[in-house]
Amino acid sequence: MDTFYKLNATDQEKYTFFSQFKMRLYDTKKLSRDTELKDENGKTLKALEIFITTFAQMKDQILQKLNQAKAGEITINDVLWMITIPAIWTDEARQFMREAAREAGFTRTRLVLEPEAAALYVIGKTLEFDSKSGTTARFQVGKKYIVADLGGGTVDMCAHEILEGDHLRELYRATGDYAGGTTVTNKFLDFFKKILGTFVKKLNPFSYFTFFKSVEKNKCSFTSSTQDLQIHLDHDQVSIAEQNAEKPLEKAIAESEFAETVSYTKEQRFVKIDKSEVHKFFDKSVNTIINSLNEILEKCHTDNITTILLVGGYSESEYVRNKIEEEFSSMEILSGEDGRYAVVKGAVLMGEKPRDIIERRARFTYGFGLNPDFIEGQHPEKFKIYWEGKAYCRGVFYKQIEAGQILHYNQQFSRDGYQEQRLQEHKHEALLTRLWRSPLPDPTYCHDEADQCEQVATIRAQAPPEGWPDVVNSVNTLIVGETELTVKTFIKETGQELETTIDFL
Repeated sequence: MDTFYKLNATDQEKYTFFSQFKMRLYDTKKLSRDTELKDENGKTLKALEIFITTFAQMKDQILQKLNQAKAGEITINDVLWMITIPAIWTDEARQFMREAAREAGFTRTRLVLEPEAAALYVIGKTLEFDSKSGTTARFQVGKKYIVADLGGGTVDMCAHEILEGDHLRELYRATGDYAGGTTVTNKFLDFFKKILGTFVKKLNPFSYFTFFKSVEKNKCSFTSSTQDLQIHLDHDQVSIAEQNAEKPLEKAIAESEFAETVSYTKEQRFVKIDKSEVHKFFDKSVNTIINSLNEILEKCHTDNITTILLVGGYSESEYVRNKIEEEFSSMEILSGEDGRYAVVKGAVLMGEKPRDIIERRARFTYGFGLNPDFIEGQHPEKFKIYWEGKAYCRGVFYKQIEAGQILHYNQQFSRDGYQEQRLQEHKHEALLTRLWRSPLPDPTYCHDEADQCEQVATIRAQAPPEGWPDVVNSVNTLIVGETELTVKTFIKETGQELETTIDFL
């Protein structure tokens, strides 16, 4: 940002500059390998290229730092790269990050969920006070809590129970929204556009950058006891704003809708904003955080959750913490030490722990789509298909995992299938295994709109040189990974074993 905004407008056009682009993966409705993002000047570039470039630069800098700090050469293959992602990100965004890292040259990677990483770091350090004994102790087995990772982009939350051996069980699936500290900054900037005009970026980019940093500083320092904020403007900002308004700035503000809550001091060039106006900048973000916490507590009302852990850079806002404490006055609210670094430090710790450290709940219902014999009166006529003269029901959803179900790393779910290949023209056709998902707990038919099913993986088994036997029996298996799923098909007659990860892009 510093480099870009110090360039004049002509020189800026020679570059592309992308800001806050990580959150674009959350904003994009249908993410793909061809998704494009616009930069600060409206130029477009493929999102995948942006992330690959970023990862490659990080990789080179980190390896350089490691080799400066340690005697002997450290190569890319010596490092396990822990890539943190918001827990509420879609499967598409998770796969996108993994592919970008691979294309950037990372050879060994693990995706970890940010609130989980933060929780592992914080609970290893956090002490809770026992009012009966008057002593403090670390969280014990059986402790249940919510970790709220309040970052710049997303607010990400999980509810956990501490198990034996420092393992965690997810009590409720991750929830949250795009409501982090950046959204508050954007509210500040939208407000200033209303009172000062859109002078900021186009007419004076460096002036905008210094103004942006001033807004960030004031946002972070705002507390419940702050009476007003004073934002300093430079000469250029005042001059351009007054040219746009065709009147002195103090008069323009006095005649605006903010006359009662905003004033301007000409001598010091301070815009003073009353706290009642500043509260509005935080309202949507704070309300989203509180609503997400209440959602978890409501769904887990029998779990006796007593503690909320606040981590992430945005959790360092005293105003945000105070609002949470007011809303949940009966609960223990703890702010993790080094809150803004809890995720990255926790991710490093996770790299030293086994992959089965956390038991998670499935976000969707997953199942194989198979074509069983058609049963008159039971299966819908619209799904009747014929194969080699026999009637089958197209796309019956055979559930393997139900949304909300507790999953363990490397857990496997299998379903037998069969296919008749008696006719000569079918002997060399590929056999397809299809995995589907749905947000509903009990979908019935893959192709029924009411069941909200989406095909997420396909395995294509090629016929052996001599062709398939008359009946082909298979075992279809769904394997739980750390953050993703793997699908396998085993053909009994040929011994073929095929595997694929789910392709969401």
